[in-house]
Amino acid sequence: MTAATCLAALVLLIDTSGSVPDHLYAAQRDGTALAFETPQLVRAMEQDGGMAVMVADFSYRAMVRLGWTMIRNASEAGHFAAAVRALERSGRHDTTAIGRAIADAHRELAAAPCLPQFRVIDISTDGQETISLTPAWEARDAAAAEGVIINAIAFGPRPGEFPGIDSVNLLTDTELWLRENVATGFIRVAVEESGFLEAFRNKLVTEVTALQSVTE
Repeated sequence: MTAATCLAALVLLIDTSGSVPDHLYAAQRDGTALAFETPQLVRAMEQDGGMAVMVADFSYRAMVRLGWTMIRNASEAGHFAAAVRALERSGRHDTTAIGRAIADAHRELAAAPCLPQFRVIDISTDGQETISLTPAWEARDAAAAEGVIINAIAFGPRPGEFPGIDSVNLLTDTELWLRENVATGFIRVAVEESGFLEAFRNKLVTEVTALQSVTE
């Protein structure tokens, strides 16, 4: 039986590497959940056959936390948001293998439960790759060659949270590195802790509504 068509298959990669404090893990998680409770996002998903969404944590590699879920209406979006919000941090590994996480997400897209008009990997991270099991640019190029879009959001510690670290320059360096090695679509930057949750929400709403507008 042929799978139904859908607007998109989306893999959400959430950074749980050792440099990410618990409050910023929570901001990634809760901002993602909030997005699926946003009417603008729900309206986009109600058209064009809905969306298939997966959530994975990553540090050393991607670990699936919520498997492929079809979201076609407000009720399904609400259930998914609740499942995301209930996630507890899976671990805290010292390395950040962004390329391997992208490669893992790319493979997962092949198992999406619908035939998507768009395939998207969405990655949030606080830094550059620290171990190149698969170099990020290599994983990006392999995914892009098959039409996969990779979007990213960079975030960092609050000023003064880590003595001796310039959080502003660190975030700028992360953004530049993501532009050069990871993203084929857009990049967002979360610059203030008070706005992190909203930044994650807005990033995802922008992502999905932009895809929906292309089909109109």
